[in-house]
Amino acid sequence: MDELDLLATARPVTPPTAETTAAARQRLFDLMDAAPAAAPAVTVPRRRIRAFRWGLVPAMAAALALVVVLTSSWGRPDDPVRPDVDLADAGPRPPQKLRNLLLAAADRTMGDSTAGGRYWVSEVESGTLLEVGRDGNRYAIMGRTEETVWHTVRRDDRAVHYFRWVGAAPASDADRAAWKRAGSPASWPKDEACPDSGSYPAGAGATRTVISKPGASTFSIGGGYITAAQVRDLPTDPVRLEAWLVDSLRRGNPDLTAAELSKGIFSSMLNLLYQAPGTPEVRAAAYRLLAVLPGLRDLGPVTDPKGRPGNAVTLVTNEDEPGVRQADTGGAREVRLIFDPESGVPLAWETRVLRPADYLSWVPAGAVFDYEAVLRTRWTDDVPPDTAGALPEDVQEPAGC
Repeated sequence: MDELDLLATARPVTPPTAETTAAARQRLFDLMDAAPAAAPAVTVPRRRIRAFRWGLVPAMAAALALVVVLTSSWGRPDDPVRPDVDLADAGPRPPQKLRNLLLAAADRTMGDSTAGGRYWVSEVESGTLLEVGRDGNRYAIMGRTEETVWHTVRRDDRAVHYFRWVGAAPASDADRAAWKRAGSPASWPKDEACPDSGSYPAGAGATRTVISKPGASTFSIGGGYITAAQVRDLPTDPVRLEAWLVDSLRRGNPDLTAAELSKGIFSSMLNLLYQAPGTPEVRAAAYRLLAVLPGLRDLGPVTDPKGRPGNAVTLVTNEDEPGVRQADTGGAREVRLIFDPESGVPLAWETRVLRPADYLSWVPAGAVFDYEAVLRTRWTDDVPPDTAGALPEDVQEPAGC
């Protein structure tokens, strides 16, 4: 599995089977080559990684695919909704202490002024755990990338994706000991059996630039993709926002249970708070909706992957139903949403593997498997810099081993 799969399945729009879950990876990037009316995601699957090809184009092309416009059949945010599902059936609402924390964050994010512009620019750092080394001395490294995406608003503009590998290092003390036993290498082969597969360097690499075809960017919210204008036009009342999301999610799969809808809404909140250009009022509605979302738990004060203090809330995803064991799912995972409770600013999300299984059996229980930290978001009327020589999104990487 390479980073094309990692990024392409970042936030899938079809409900995952055991097979697709095994190949899924979520963080902050969606694949948009599926039909826009495809069934929605109902969990928050994450990255499955066995080998990256960081040095070539498809990783960036797949990541950039999330911002390429498709004709959406999901309608405007004020479409009629189906009020026949009660999320309370998914379980108890969050405790009052957590509700108060999220409601306070909602009130404080209202003070943030967000103007429109020609481009919505998002800058993030992403990290993913990778298994390296030879048999008998396998260990994990955390590989990190920085990505800046200039999302388009106009149909005649082109979205631009800047992608840079920023390094890797052993993920834990035990991994560092194994790394030393291996001779403290400064890079790691992506595939020991394929010399042409390239390597993961410990240091930073050059910036790669990929440019899309003309078209307004879209963002995965609910069960489909909507434009920046539609994101900013989402309901600012949490009850109406919940109803709109339920309707959107159920258009592709009318049989979703309350528990599946709750997880689908949580996934949408990750996209809405961390990626999409919502207004302060829409972000406030997202926090208020989280405050009543069944299954949400408070983890209290934490530091995010960049060392910034914040508060974390979490939802357990990818759990098998009682009495049902799906194959090759990777095991139960916990998705943490980290935000600054003083300002309501979203800081990062991260995935921890609670009960590693199948293809993730090598990951230590409770370890961070992947994360995405928001470095900066902004509107601008400037044009993207340094696009000379940018690679088109549909360039294919030469086949390896």
